[in-house]
Amino acid sequence: MSELLDIITITKDDIDGLLLTIESTRPLLKFPGVRQLIIDGSSPQIKKHVEEIAMAGENVKYAWHEPSGISSAFNHGLDLSTSEWVWFINGGDALHPGMDCSTLLNILRTSNAEAIIFQIETKQSHTRYQHPPMWEIWPPVGSWIPHPATIVKRQLFARYGYFSEQYRIAMDYEMWLRLFSNYVIVDLISMPIVLFDEAGVSSTRRKESIKEAKRILVSKAWMLVKRWLNNGRMVYRVIRDYHNISRLP
Repeated sequence: MSELLDIITITKDDIDGLLLTIESTRPLLKFPGVRQLIIDGSSPQIKKHVEEIAMAGENVKYAWHEPSGISSAFNHGLDLSTSEWVWFINGGDALHPGMDCSTLLNILRTSNAEAIIFQIETKQSHTRYQHPPMWEIWPPVGSWIPHPATIVKRQLFARYGYFSEQYRIAMDYEMWLRLFSNYVIVDLISMPIVLFDEAGVSSTRRKESIKEAKRILVSKAWMLVKRWLNNGRMVYRVIRDYHNISRLP
């Protein structure tokens, strides 16, 4: 029987950030069916710490991965995962202290969605980011989806492909555009589940991230146009149907 949730945490040369992340997820790891996969591209010191944590009874598994980028590390975690759901929390990020673990797991057990987008709160500035209004949600061209607060059915990656390794920072943005163009069922829940470390790569290398996002938008432009045209046809069909219904006796 597969696990319910694999928390995939990638790290490189940041033992303090990793230990903070594991300490935060410890209450969640006490539940059956929850496991944390540590994908490490740094020194043996981290392996020693993780193995000690695992020996203490925590459901944590260590895997070393040749340093070759964030996307590659994410994909290695997916290769090792056997769970129904996967959640990417990088080293330095933390489970939100206000998150009730039983509530979170019950949502995963009962939801019929294929992806669930929660909210993030930033660790340093304590800013809580809200979901955009409904009319801005699709297509997500504004890159509003917070990957550390998004839990995804693992089968989606098998169906639509892993993270693209041609992108160094904005790989999750490309992934969301690709997944959600395939009519994936998504739940939005206005509840913060993660404290996001603003000292991470996506925040400190903002210019590079934006440059990649522009490349992704250009590469997905025709797909987005086709979705827009299809939505236009849908509006026409609804108006037509309403017109026909209004003429009924």
